[in-house]
Amino acid sequence: MEIKRFVVGPLFTNAYLLLDGGEGALIDPGGTSAELELALNEVRLKYILLTHGHFDHADYAEALRARTGALILYHPEERPTFWALGRTPPTLDKPLSDGERLALGGEELLVWHLPGHSPGSVAFLWEKGKTIFVGDVLFAGSVGRTDLPGGSWEELSRSLSRLLTLGEGWRILPGHGPATDLSRERERNPFLRELAHGRP
Repeated sequence: MEIKRFVVGPLFTNAYLLLDGGEGALIDPGGTSAELELALNEVRLKYILLTHGHFDHADYAEALRARTGALILYHPEERPTFWALGRTPPTLDKPLSDGERLALGGEELLVWHLPGHSPGSVAFLWEKGKTIFVGDVLFAGSVGRTDLPGGSWEELSRSLSRLLTLGEGWRILPGHGPATDLSRERERNPFLRELAHGRP
């Protein structure tokens, strides 16, 4: 599967275009760019995947659906997040659930529900490629904030602990900032280090 990253919107959100077998999925279209528009002109978009409902990850979803006919997928527990931040939830063509698998070309994405940053935050795991799209749950050297409506440090801690159950070699593609890997974060990220080793 081919993965292309585009930085969009005022908060420099990472939108990821996944391509395989003539089909595409776009993760977190919080905005657009000339480069992204050119790429979208060359793909049959199947899914618009939202890791969560904050504007910088979701604001372009409805317009993109109208243009391409792609299905908008997010976790139903994210509906209150949109309302709380003054936005109408976009059309939910298909609700996501934990453990669900999404076919894309000849590949597959596994959905994990990882609340904490928001109630319906999800991650998408490409198991074959050992790659996980985590939204704002985890960043290089940090983790998602929990002070926005619906956020919970207790839930985020459980979600991060679940990520730590993954084995070695997993690449982390976050919603903002550079890519990283789980092994590096387990050792160097102070939030994960404490969860993994029980020390600050």
